[in-house]
Amino acid sequence: MRRYFWKTLAAASLSLLALAISCSAASANVSERAVRNAWADVCRIAGITPLPLSIEESDSPNAWVTAGKSVTVTRALMKILAREEEIFGVLSHEAGHAVLKHYSGRVSNATGVGIASILLGKVLGDNTVGKAAVGMAAELATAGFSREQEVEADDFAVDLAFKGDRDPTGLYTSLERLALFGGKTEPSGFNSHPPDGRRLRHIKERILDRDPDIVIPEVKKSETPLSGDAGK
Repeated sequence: MRRYFWKTLAAASLSLLALAISCSAASANVSERAVRNAWADVCRIAGITPLPLSIEESDSPNAWVTAGKSVTVTRALMKILAREEEIFGVLSHEAGHAVLKHYSGRVSNATGVGIASILLGKVLGDNTVGKAAVGMAAELATAGFSREQEVEADDFAVDLAFKGDRDPTGLYTSLERLALFGGKTEPSGFNSHPPDGRRLRHIKERILDRDPDIVIPEVKKSETPLSGDAGK
């Protein structure tokens, strides 16, 4: 009788352990180890020296490269992603910014906008209308340039996945999850321009041009934690 009790208890414990593992897997979390492994793979496939990678405690799902010298991923982004190929796609996108030297281009663009703003300000005068016009001109110039960079980084990420014989759909589904995320995010880094239909279509077309037989997974809103849970 005692032996039967211990066998039953052991079986119940194993069942609870299996349930806990299953629930953890269903929580759509990407671990820190998965992030660091993905970054190591990205750098190896791209043939670049690994930049320092840090994990930031933040409720905003995001990732960014700083001055082409370091990469940061937030816990909230790790929370809403569901598989390692998605963080691989995100980090490939950030590597694209570094490899394509977008940082230096952005600095040059900002400098040019700054000079133009000074000249425009002298023409329009130091008044409310003049200042508003200068601000709008600078904002539009910088925003347009950044969108072009985002597309180039997306293309780099898709091509890098094919180069490394990895699943190229990770970037696409990571952006879909970001689009379905229910909270407000900081307007910088990976989410500087929320993924609209055109951006997603472009990525899908680039994937299917490389391999028409690839099936792109469908992301459901129920699979993506809302803003209140993202940082927990």
